[in-house]
Amino acid sequence: MPKPNANRLPEHLRHQDGRYILDFMVTLENGRRCRRIEKLPQGTSKGRAMEIWSLRSREIENRHYFPQKVTFTQAADGFLEYSKSRKRSWRSDVQMVNVMKEAFGGKELAGFTVDMVERFLNKIRAVGNRGAPWTGEGAKGKLPPLMPATLNRYLACLKTIINRALTNNLLDRNPIRGIKMFRAENARDRTLLPEEYEALLAACSDHLRPMVILGYMTGMRRGEILNLRWDQVDLRQGVIRLLPDDTKTGKAREVPLDDQLADIFKAQARSFDSPRVFHYQGKPISQTKTAFKAACARAGIKDFRFHDLRHCAVTNLRKAGVATSTIMSISGHRTDAMLRRYDKVDSQDRRAALARVRNLYETFHPKEVQGSTI
Repeated sequence: MPKPNANRLPEHLRHQDGRYILDFMVTLENGRRCRRIEKLPQGTSKGRAMEIWSLRSREIENRHYFPQKVTFTQAADGFLEYSKSRKRSWRSDVQMVNVMKEAFGGKELAGFTVDMVERFLNKIRAVGNRGAPWTGEGAKGKLPPLMPATLNRYLACLKTIINRALTNNLLDRNPIRGIKMFRAENARDRTLLPEEYEALLAACSDHLRPMVILGYMTGMRRGEILNLRWDQVDLRQGVIRLLPDDTKTGKAREVPLDDQLADIFKAQARSFDSPRVFHYQGKPISQTKTAFKAACARAGIKDFRFHDLRHCAVTNLRKAGVATSTIMSISGHRTDAMLRRYDKVDSQDRRAALARVRNLYETFHPKEVQGSTI
């Protein structure tokens, strides 16, 4: 019998965290050595653990004991069950998993390599977002390459699939350990000048203009605006109340309304068929991309998205001297770091900073100001 270990158990069998664990090195059919860890169920007796150890030892000796072959599809399907029950963004996970299934399909998860994943990333980077996910067939015109931030989302999804397979004892090791994320400089730096904002409002269609004003003034997310219901709007108290299920962060918050914003809601026609606030031709508005893009084109505004209105709101609140904590309570940002991504410092801020320095100098040197420079 092999030499017993510290717990007086035979080699390859140990007791840890209240359960017995088998830990063997096995030789696969291709000659590669692989570590096989098998955690026995909680409550397994020492006698039963010894029986299983003896069985596994004979299987290894007769080359009948190999790690379970789990395909990417099997592991990915298990991950999607977790995603659907735990994540609000599970639909994007489904989309990414479908792309990866076309690439990896029935490939054994243990056989993944870093080079295999890099080839996949290069492929989808070239294919872009349009057309069939993996082949790009059916797309018209040149396909825009995927940005590093999008590639990182694929990588994060794949890493989660593999880590869950490890947690479920479907893998003995991480086959893509060490693969690096892309460096993504994806923070946008676009806000509107006052004259651009006025031009945009003038170019907006009647059904789009109230939503643009609400986004620009309050920083509400597009989804929060599109899904806004009348029961969330309290004109008497001058506030919009968003419940945890209504926000991206899952945290309730109140958005204040001034008189001008309140007038927007008072002028908004109600629909008897839907509780939502914003409608077009009697139907709730489900997206703004087409109308907003057309309005920007009419106004001569380039490189501006609906979500950038949120940047405008945060920046304007900061310029107005509103405290950071108050801005976060209005916009729904949970960390200072994320808020800083939306707060844009522009040339006006820099000129204002220099003006404050000059005012400070004049305060301390009132007699030296005339004809002097600093």
